[in-house]
Amino acid sequence: MVPPASTARILRLAQELDRLLAEVAGSVDDVIDHAHPTPESLHELHREMRRLRHALALWVEVLGARQRDLVRPLDQRLKRLARLIGRVRDRDVVLDLLEGGSLPRPVREDAALVARLRARLRDDGRTGRELLRVFLRSERDAHLFEGLRESLELTPRAGSGNQLAALLEEEVDRRDARVRAAHKKARQRPTSNRLHRLRIQVRRLRHLSEVRSRLDGAGRDGFPPAARRLQARLGRLHDLDVVLADLDPDLKSTDWARALRRERRSVRNSIRTTLREHRWPEIAPRGVPGPGPLRRRTASA
Repeated sequence: MVPPASTARILRLAQELDRLLAEVAGSVDDVIDHAHPTPESLHELHREMRRLRHALALWVEVLGARQRDLVRPLDQRLKRLARLIGRVRDRDVVLDLLEGGSLPRPVREDAALVARLRARLRDDGRTGRELLRVFLRSERDAHLFEGLRESLELTPRAGSGNQLAALLEEEVDRRDARVRAAHKKARQRPTSNRLHRLRIQVRRLRHLSEVRSRLDGAGRDGFPPAARRLQARLGRLHDLDVVLADLDPDLKSTDWARALRRERRSVRNSIRTTLREHRWPEIAPRGVPGPGPLRRRTASA
């Protein structure tokens, strides 16, 4: 027998959570088992954890009050791990930029100082990885992932299947409203903090879009291409901010540091032009991250 649409939605959410949880738990095992996890593996683990937390937030909403109290502490533990991974990844981003070909090359008199910065960041990265592996092993041994898996066996509230579509739509509306507010502030005065906040809000909306696409059965990222491009450029600006914040004092007044600041101004000016010329509804039409059967908006919305 084909299950009712409301039951099918709950089943898809549980299946998506199970899939994401398996990916996260497997990635955690890989990081723990390797003394020097690669930047790519940490980046993917960080992204998987954020997706898992978005789907888990929806699952919490369809549970009863007592069941929510069981799951929320597990989500807080996930959140702490994601922050730790993000800090280690920031070091990786800086090193990748310094060792890649996308930044200005230091002149001869600055090269030794840049080499010393790279050496310090490598040492910091090794220490950060060792600490991260300890925390990941501790949470794994404390049965974090078993607890999350057991939470999928909890019975949702009666009628919650019918409410899931509305819950997801409301969350899309909330996330979109936050992007609009951050976009408006950044458009009015594009400070580093406001652009950073916009990047975070766009990223969160995109992760929710990915979860929504999976629940809709679309199986693809329906986030508008213009919004993806803006997210990428905001990410580039953030990476340059992180590099400049990590500079040793004796590097800050060098020609190389001045070249980095020029690069950052160029990226920021490009973003400012986009923000001035295109409001968020033009970047993501109707504020909806991609088409899907859960959308209820009208053309005039």
